Amino acid sequence: MAKQSFLQGAVILAGAGATTKIMGMMIQVVVARKLGAQGFGLFQTIHPIFFMLLTISTLALPAALSKVIAENLALGNIAAVKRALWIAHITVILLSVSVCLTAIALAPAISARWLDPLGFLPLIGAILRIPVVCLSAIMSGYYMGTQNQGPPAAAWILETAVRTTVTIPLVVLLNPHGIEYGALAIMIGAGIGECAGYAYMLWRFFGRDRHFMTNAPAELPRARHIKKTIHDLVEVALPTTLTNLCGIVAYASEPVMIYIAFAHVGIARAQATALYGSFGMAAELLFLPTVLSSSISSAVIPAVSEAAAMRDTRLVSYRLNQVIQATFMIALPATVFFILSGHDLAHSLYKNHLAGALLVYLAPTVVFIYIFEPLSAILQGLNKAALSTVVTLLTSGIRMGCIYYFVGQAGQGIFGVATSIAISGIVATFLSLYFLRDLVSMSMNFTRLAKMVIATGLAAIPIHQIQTTFAATSPLLQVTFSLVIGGLVYLFCILYMRVVPLGTLQEIPFVGPMMTKLFGHMPFIS
Repeated sequence: MAKQSFLQGAVILAGAGATTKIMGMMIQVVVARKLGAQGFGLFQTIHPIFFMLLTISTLALPAALSKVIAENLALGNIAAVKRALWIAHITVILLSVSVCLTAIALAPAISARWLDPLGFLPLIGAILRIPVVCLSAIMSGYYMGTQNQGPPAAAWILETAVRTTVTIPLVVLLNPHGIEYGALAIMIGAGIGECAGYAYMLWRFFGRDRHFMTNAPAELPRARHIKKTIHDLVEVALPTTLTNLCGIVAYASEPVMIYIAFAHVGIARAQATALYGSFGMAAELLFLPTVLSSSISSAVIPAVSEAAAMRDTRLVSYRLNQVIQATFMIALPATVFFILSGHDLAHSLYKNHLAGALLVYLAPTVVFIYIFEPLSAILQGLNKAALSTVVTLLTSGIRMGCIYYFVGQAGQGIFGVATSIAISGIVATFLSLYFLRDLVSMSMNFTRLAKMVIATGLAAIPIHQIQTTFAATSPLLQVTFSLVIGGLVYLFCILYMRVVPLGTLQEIPFVGPMMTKLFGHMPFIS
């Protein structure tokens, strides 16, 4: 089976993620314009419940599976790879069906007591997606462990293409019956897309990729082998599940706390849902570049696990420094772009000025928000997921307390929610760095960081000029020109100043060799 390097895998996942995000934005725009802020808020309040149920159903087995497979492949133990894959599959089938049936029985009480009453139908639609999402996640975890990111990337693109094709006409068709039916259409479209993505990975596995496991022993595994595989999976899955549950419970409690805090200052539930919808629009845009940092996270777990299995501490340290530098390379230009063009971006897509104001308000904190996920992934790869649990517990408590104070006591309204998210993100990042400092040697290349800052500053010049020159034109036109020209300037600067070394550039799939030849003859600034 083909195996990519860490960088190649991250780039493939980033490319697939960017493609799916662009297609997904089409759905977001339709939802925002057809359902309005209240409908978008309804959709946002259901998401935390869905992710909590999904976390219980998967038990973090996809991440654990990728780690166990990477370690056993490094040691040549193909039989353990096969056992881990089927144990994970059987476990999530049993769990997801049980969770699905229980959640359907409790759905009326959940929607009536803790959510907007209109959320019942879309909540049922979300619950029915759980089994296929869990199975798809297991197959993705398998491919991540083999460090062959091509099939999951292709599956994500297919899933999003099908979801976009199905969801948009469904929303248009069902929304006239009420915003709850419009939100249900989103869930139906998502479920159909996820079925398509999972079907592709199954076809790929049974058609091409399972043959490398034929060298595994044909006899039935002994009980001690099965017990060892289960132990290896649980060793990662249990603390990771606790970490995820802490975060997800806080995430699921967030809408409830927001409703309580808004009620404390006299804001009705329907208006609070609309305000939360505007915040959700801003969050969708703010986290758009995290498709790149999430790709790094997915690729870094098996890469770090493999290095740790071989006791290569130097490689682990190198991966950590790669992750930090790559995240800065994404976050710095994103910060500038959101500060300068955030209002126009939100208005051109969602026709919502409050979302634009929230986006600009949160923009200075994106470096901390983006880097937390890759740092948490490295802790998981080092078998230190329990430390992630500690970080999540502390920051979740801080976020919930801040929401109640800033919204219900200080009177900041929806900006109080934004302040709470920013504070918890900053604390989470510094805590993760503190724990990693004792596990891995960390050395920040400040010269390279300074070059990134210079490149970001140079890219900000044309963005600001476009905003000034085309102030009277369409916001969409301003955003498009700013993104394209600013992005090209930033890309040229980081390549010219050798922020990305030629050796690293060479590894980038498809365009790397061509760009290496192009920039190899230029007088770089070192």
